[in-house]
Amino acid sequence: MDVISDRAAREVAELGADEVLAARDGGREVGRLALWWSDVPAREDGRMGCLGGFEAEESGVAEQLLARGCDRLREEGCGLAVGPMNGNTWRSYRFVVEGAGRPPFFMEPANPAEWPGWWMDAGFQKLAGYSSSRLALELGEGDGLEERVMRRLEARGVSVRPVDVGDLDRELRAIHEVCLEAFSKNYLYTPLDVVSFVGMYQKVAPFLKPGYAWIAECDGVACGFVFGMPDLLAVKGGRAADFIVKTLAVLPERRFAGLGSLLVERVHRVAVGEGFTHAIHALQHDGNSSRRITGRHHGEVIRRYALFCRELMS
Repeated sequence: MDVISDRAAREVAELGADEVLAARDGGREVGRLALWWSDVPAREDGRMGCLGGFEAEESGVAEQLLARGCDRLREEGCGLAVGPMNGNTWRSYRFVVEGAGRPPFFMEPANPAEWPGWWMDAGFQKLAGYSSSRLALELGEGDGLEERVMRRLEARGVSVRPVDVGDLDRELRAIHEVCLEAFSKNYLYTPLDVVSFVGMYQKVAPFLKPGYAWIAECDGVACGFVFGMPDLLAVKGGRAADFIVKTLAVLPERRFAGLGSLLVERVHRVAVGEGFTHAIHALQHDGNSSRRITGRHHGEVIRRYALFCRELMS
């Protein structure tokens, strides 16, 4: 088996990878690995490189690809290899490590169950953990909490409304500003330019209905948003679909306390109105404050994910 460099690969053109390694056996491709080192998340304690786009037919292929990938990152001056990650956390990253028996939901990573073990056999260890939780859509009727939170926020100049799907480009540009600040402390965060951000969300525009996304504004300036949609993979497969709450972002200021819960409640209400009985709070970092909202709704973890790393010794 040979491992060769393919600098003309689609990952280089589409995802900005610096190099792609292809494993070939008798002219047949049996594995693939993309490498990033030029434009990756920053580290305080040294330079990192990313490994993504991973495919391998068996453990021996994975071993050779990962060994060569780490060698290349080391040659480029990287002290840590992180993956699977297609360059940054705005693109595909993480392996499913628990709960693989349940069908994947829309916009969720998916991988063969053996792949994480192959990475660990190659010297990688867990760097960060994530989870998705499923919960019954019980809206707390009669407790008045939503109304009290809304009155308090309104007194501070905050209003909440559905995203105008008829003027999505303008709305996304406002939401982009929220994300830049709200996610700035997230693990391995890198800022994304507004053109790329708008293009990313425009891909799901055909499936976005009024009420699937909500925006909060303070004195006319965006300060929070939530985005969700049905599990389109379940719909396509003829299965009962849950409603996926995919992204929640609120500016990190004390005056906006409770806004995240309020936004989630609003999108939950729309889901209930459309007949959904359960929601999935998707892809939450283990240290994310949004998990407290999931906990208040008695969410049950249905899937766990991990990001891996390997120190690159000189």
